[in-house]
Amino acid sequence: MEMRAKEAIPIGQDLTPPIPPLSLCLHHSTLLSHCSSCFSPLPPPPSLHYPPLFSPKNPNSNHFIRYCSLQCSSLDSLIHFSSSEFHFFHLFPQPLYTNFPTSSDLRLSLRLLHRFQTLHLIQESNGSLLNLERIGGLMTNFRKVIFLEEHCNYNDDDDLSGRIRDGAKTLAASRRMCVGLETNGEYTVEAAVLCLVLTNAVEVHDKDGRSLGVGVYDVPFSWVNHSCSPNASYRFCTASDSGGISECRICPAATETGAAGIESESFNSNPELQKSMSVIGGSETCGPKIILRSIKGINKSEEVLITYTDLLLPKVMRQSELGSKYGFSCCCKRCRAMPTTYIDHRLQEILILNFDCSNMASGDDFYEDHVMEKLMDCLNDAIDDFLSCNDPKSCCEKLEILLTLDHVNVLLKPNGEKLHRLFRLHPLHHVSLHAYMTLASAYKVSVSELLALDPEGDEHQTEAFNMSRTSAAYALLLAGATQHLLESESSLIVPVSNFWTTAGETLLSLVRSSVWKLLSMGRHIEEFSFSSYQICGKCTLLDRFRYKFADCHDENAEFADVTSQFLSCVTDTTPKIWDFLTEEGGYLKVVEDSITFRWLGSRMPSFSHFATHATSPSADKTDSGLEAEDNHNEIRVKLFLLGIHCLIYGAFLSTVCFGPNSPLMSKVESLLSVEGILNS
Repeated sequence: MEMRAKEAIPIGQDLTPPIPPLSLCLHHSTLLSHCSSCFSPLPPPPSLHYPPLFSPKNPNSNHFIRYCSLQCSSLDSLIHFSSSEFHFFHLFPQPLYTNFPTSSDLRLSLRLLHRFQTLHLIQESNGSLLNLERIGGLMTNFRKVIFLEEHCNYNDDDDLSGRIRDGAKTLAASRRMCVGLETNGEYTVEAAVLCLVLTNAVEVHDKDGRSLGVGVYDVPFSWVNHSCSPNASYRFCTASDSGGISECRICPAATETGAAGIESESFNSNPELQKSMSVIGGSETCGPKIILRSIKGINKSEEVLITYTDLLLPKVMRQSELGSKYGFSCCCKRCRAMPTTYIDHRLQEILILNFDCSNMASGDDFYEDHVMEKLMDCLNDAIDDFLSCNDPKSCCEKLEILLTLDHVNVLLKPNGEKLHRLFRLHPLHHVSLHAYMTLASAYKVSVSELLALDPEGDEHQTEAFNMSRTSAAYALLLAGATQHLLESESSLIVPVSNFWTTAGETLLSLVRSSVWKLLSMGRHIEEFSFSSYQICGKCTLLDRFRYKFADCHDENAEFADVTSQFLSCVTDTTPKIWDFLTEEGGYLKVVEDSITFRWLGSRMPSFSHFATHATSPSADKTDSGLEAEDNHNEIRVKLFLLGIHCLIYGAFLSTVCFGPNSPLMSKVESLLSVEGILNS
């Protein structure tokens, strides 16, 4: 099934009212920090000697879930016991550390299966494969996953069907334990519902973007298909959220004939499907609801599409993830494009340095599995140092090497001759983008750790300031690189909005540093007053922000105008402060322009020109911002204004994706109020 627009819809419009969940389930890591019914955060328990807040009454003292109120407990605790989730916890008190399916997927399946049985949507005695292909209007992909039909692209090394069977046996054991029966080896229904969960469930996020759990939502959302170039996104809302549209602007599409009409003949002529949908719709749970929103202009009768995967991954990796998780190969316009789209070409591009004819080679000609494995191993090893080993310094060193050094790949010719190829990552390669993201965060954490050792020491403060500059440079580089890709793939708007906001925050943090006084070398330096500077005399971004970008009758034209004004300002400002941000050298010295990327051309600059910067951070500083004392205030003001521009543009993109009351908009509004900008 698919969903299409009832009318022409411009960019940045809600497509649906809040859609209720059919079932929700917290991740194991959030069970004790959030309410299992409404997903709201809970205060920490006053003492481990006291039972969890509003725990369900049960003679057994081992409680695994908590509620924020008696109302939530009354709504959810019966489901907790009746669905066998309680018994699942006793069989598996520790989380199942598997990639797919997870403990959350299994518990969500138990809850959803209980709901289906309560509504008489499935009968275990009639559990034929035909009846289990669709439950309550939702596709299960049961036959594809379990029996691995020929058109499925599963690898032997990734036995999804085996993991589904193991998960289904676990569900069956929990359910039979609930009623006091021995396991009889039958788990067909459990396998079908688990397949449904893996096909339809989405990660449920809080307002800060943190994943709290998983949920399956009603048909208007679950029938929306995937594309690697989607025209819609979604957001979550709670009972306290207000506003939004009251009528759905999308509906089931005609699928039998492939016509562009809106009403589906197959749906209207299928009373069983209509009945199951009318029965299942609407949930009594009070958990987060979901709202679809346009991120591109959508024509009348055009299919509404979202993404199931990371759009900053190249085609081969997206297809692999979609095949392993959902059992299909994407055939969207971006994936079918021949030659490869600009964004996919850049995301997988490898620079071959010892070609006879050229220094640049297409990623398609050199995209070999062992090369990518080597690069991904280096990236993951560095990220593991940061996240698991709590060693951001080691992470930064490894990623700088990954980005800067040439790599060697040995190819074996048919005649047995070994060919040594030197290659390097393209600055827009997906590994490069993930490295920028990690470096911006790792340098920031390194600053905090360094200042914690000796917050008053001048030497530590100066070193921390230098790392803050590097963190800001990588945050700005990431935002600029993805903005460049956004020009060819506008569906990247969601991550790009976050990247610009992060860049703005990092720049403002650098502006606030107390080290600026140390850089004056004893000379008087003016006290910096944020509120004394207007944001810009060349654009209207601040005025539009004050009104939350609301006074506009043509959303598509508004988006183009705001983007044009923003790029005009940052393109002018960034080159004036880039040398200051990248003074410590290393990989950043290769980047001539972090916004336009016109400097890439057809060849990459040589790293040898910057060898002294990469190996000796203190070398050649005669023209640097640190030595030019008279320019301190000028540089600081430019950093400040650039940071404000980044914040406001990130907030604007966020309103397009999530509406004028998006959490990111509120966050930026709070930051600008602190800086005095909104009061100036």
